[in-house]
Amino acid sequence: MATFILVHGSWHWGGCFQKVANILGANGHAVIAPDLASHGFDPTPTAAVTDIAVYAAPVRAALEAIEGKAILVGHSVGGATCTWLGEEMAEQIEALVYLTGFMAPNGKTARDFVMTPTYLKDPAIVETQGMLRLGKEGLGLDLTKRDLIARSLYSDCTAHDIDRALSNLVRVTPHAPFLYTSSTTLHRFGRLPRHYIECLQDRGLPLAVQREMQAAVPGAHLHQLDTGHSPFLSAPESVADILMEIAG
Repeated sequence: MATFILVHGSWHWGGCFQKVANILGANGHAVIAPDLASHGFDPTPTAAVTDIAVYAAPVRAALEAIEGKAILVGHSVGGATCTWLGEEMAEQIEALVYLTGFMAPNGKTARDFVMTPTYLKDPAIVETQGMLRLGKEGLGLDLTKRDLIARSLYSDCTAHDIDRALSNLVRVTPHAPFLYTSSTTLHRFGRLPRHYIECLQDRGLPLAVQREMQAAVPGAHLHQLDTGHSPFLSAPESVADILMEIAG
């Protein structure tokens, strides 16, 4: 049986993976879904999250606490944490899984992939850009723009799940995961099995951008879900099936 550490994306919290965690747990797997610094129940002030080491410290602590190795699963900008720990703690990682995740090559950042025409001119991004607020402390989400957020992040989710998610989001994700410059080596990050789960109907991280990152960091095993940006809510069984397939 495998141990999974599920890493949430911007504005979210570990509990967003509850449906997936329940399925994995029912099949005998161990699951940890920590809140990243300044998210969920983590008390760290946003302004104190100065770099990826501070931001990802709860995930690192989870990885250090387990016996054996874990499969790290990063959703959206949670992929930056996967890349960082894939280099920092390669010996304790069984595989890296990017769930429509940011996977930046050596010398690049997640931000580099959202400052491109592919991202900025995508119709779904243009349509929902009014929900974002770039500030001193990080990337803000205007929680009054419920319809825009739902269209972008939860396009195929039920109204109930959208309401539950919106009530748990934080207003700001620190700049740290977006500005972390990947610093990977072939003998650490490069030797780990990697998987990329494309979300084909994603309106938050368009498919074309997902594929730009796969081209920039080749070698990941490809999986696909015909879902929007948050399949942990809309298709938890399908996400769990892929993860259990990866675990073998």
